[in-house]
Amino acid sequence: MFLEIDIVDFDKKYEYKALKLFYKSVYNTRKEFDYARLPSWYHRYSIEKNSFSRLAMIDDEVIGSLGLIPYNGYINNKKKKIGFFVDNCILPKYISKYNQIMTSLFKDIEEIAEKKEIDIIIGWEYTKNANEHNDWYKKMSYSRTDGINWFGSGTKHIHCFPYNNFNLSLKWKIGLKLIAYKQFLKEYRLNPLSKNEKIIAMKDENLSDVVKLINNHNKNLLCSPRYNDDSLKELIKRYNAKVFIAVNHDTIVGVIIFIISTWSGWMYGKPEYSKSYGIFLSTQPIEFAIIPEYSKKLAPHLLFNVMKDEKLGKYLLLVNVFALSNIF
Repeated sequence: MFLEIDIVDFDKKYEYKALKLFYKSVYNTRKEFDYARLPSWYHRYSIEKNSFSRLAMIDDEVIGSLGLIPYNGYINNKKKKIGFFVDNCILPKYISKYNQIMTSLFKDIEEIAEKKEIDIIIGWEYTKNANEHNDWYKKMSYSRTDGINWFGSGTKHIHCFPYNNFNLSLKWKIGLKLIAYKQFLKEYRLNPLSKNEKIIAMKDENLSDVVKLINNHNKNLLCSPRYNDDSLKELIKRYNAKVFIAVNHDTIVGVIIFIISTWSGWMYGKPEYSKSYGIFLSTQPIEFAIIPEYSKKLAPHLLFNVMKDEKLGKYLLLVNVFALSNIF
């Protein structure tokens, strides 16, 4: 049966329905302790200029979604205007109509992207979905590159938002204590810094050297941004980011730029299926570069510094995509 679908712009009046779509799409067959959207659907798109979100509707029901977030970056060292597709969600009860719904959504955002002079559209998909719909992506002229993996570390959430009298269960408390002890042993076994090595917060006078280090690292990546002093400063300000640098003999050899995620977190419980659940924010690196000969020793020290906070305690959660799976 062919569906009569309307493709519309996201509007605040669809906020709850869009969030419900997201949770049902992501959590339908997944266990607790996973990814969450906080505090709203719209907030994801409000930070980046020229981003947009489209919804697939049948009557007054939101059955699918797709968004595009534009960036300037480099692909094979050639400057491109890139659109990252996100939130490619479908309500489980309509999953048999995946091809029709996604074709409508992708054709719509491709038309908008062309008007915005976006050169290329890329995005990521869960391995299961990528395998099941690989032929459809090929038909839509998207090529697939495997190799993206999501890594997380730490044990303690940064800020918790409890719902419906949420309390962390005893098994989670015990489990996280054990993992914290494991992290302690890992940190304890690190090779100590020499008197010439240190991890410190970046100062304004370090900015130009940090830009050079990141750009030199990113030029070896398939798809990556480039910065100048002004653009990196603007990025740090926009995301309220913090920056640590690794220094050896007063030379900057590593850098990590990280944020407390403003649009997502991880969680205990499922908001659509659990009466009680808690959402907590994570620390997320947005740039992590280090000169190769120092990576084995100094990269772990940079990561452990991000996971520490004197007020909140050690081993706060840290999440990132270090090596990107299933890019189309």
